[in-house]
Amino acid sequence: MMALRAVHAAAVLAIAASWASAQTTEEAASRAYRDDVHAAAGLRCAACHQESRSTYAIARTAVAPLCAKCHSDAAYMKAFDPQVRVDPYAQYLTSTHGRQMAKGETRVATCSDCHGAHGVRKVADSRSPVAPVSVALTCERCHADPARMGAFGKEATPFKDWSESVHAAALLERGDLSAPTCSTCHGSHGAAPPGVTEVANVCAHCHVREAELFRASPKKAIFEQIGQAECLACHGSHRIEQPADAWAGLTEPAVCAACHDSTTRGADTIVRIRNGLDRLAAAIAGGEAVLARAERAGMLVDDGRAASREAREHQIHARVLVHAFALQPFQDMTDQGMRAARQSQAAGERALHDLQVRRRGLLAATILIVGFLVTLWFKIRRLGPRGDQL
Repeated sequence: MMALRAVHAAAVLAIAASWASAQTTEEAASRAYRDDVHAAAGLRCAACHQESRSTYAIARTAVAPLCAKCHSDAAYMKAFDPQVRVDPYAQYLTSTHGRQMAKGETRVATCSDCHGAHGVRKVADSRSPVAPVSVALTCERCHADPARMGAFGKEATPFKDWSESVHAAALLERGDLSAPTCSTCHGSHGAAPPGVTEVANVCAHCHVREAELFRASPKKAIFEQIGQAECLACHGSHRIEQPADAWAGLTEPAVCAACHDSTTRGADTIVRIRNGLDRLAAAIAGGEAVLARAERAGMLVDDGRAASREAREHQIHARVLVHAFALQPFQDMTDQGMRAARQSQAAGERALHDLQVRRRGLLAATILIVGFLVTLWFKIRRLGPRGDQL
């Protein structure tokens, strides 16, 4: 949470300043507008505001329809960007925000709440409040407010949970702009929480292989019968953690233990999958430890490192194959990983053996040289000083 705040501190201040200035005075609004996409397009105040001072302010319920006058006009918008979408307003009307606004509920978000008012920037602009690295903070302004969310019977924890997830770490710490943020899963203009039957479809946009395996597994029909939201059962929603081999098992904190124990169907499969993961992890670690010893001793172990990387690849694929909830093809993958791990360890052991052979050879050569020098010294001593030969 603190890391997220630190990464975006400057962006948040700039966005907040823009919003505040736009609402304070006409002069401040004018300053913000100079760096606005609408200003760059040649639009002026009257394009959105009536000339009459009495109608200068725009009611919240009128903001989205006003924006739609341009942004839903394909001919007009394509004059600025041939590939621009012209359905934001149509999507907004289907969203939770839009449906509530249509009922006169003005506490929900409208265009200016997310994009700003007079300092609107393109989404690709890193300073935009809806840029990938900032959109969660924009959503947080409402969705982390207990009073606001409580009025709608909603929790105010999604942002906090997401900020502690692997998705947030990928986006904010590693700079991976493809990592999911709020709009990735909920949509932007058509924002709405996915239904129970839709969650897996949303996750499948990124996690394609996992989704294919699950859909072909026996769990698919079971989850449909009980109304379980597939991915959420094991991974949760906003606070997605890095999966671990320890998740497979029949005792807590294993995830499987939430539904299974030793008496339930599939218990043997769970145990064998966990054992397979543990054996492979131990074999990879053992091989890499031997390779590291050989490298520290100055030996080349390129073949061993290649085998270790292959074992790691099989390990990754084996973890993905857990989503098939079956021993095959999981067991085949772990067997391949074990073979590669054994090859890496064997390469390391060969390198260490070669090292010992070299050391023994060096020791023998050293002994011979020392012996020769000692013998030569005694021979010289027996010859005596040069003067004795005269």
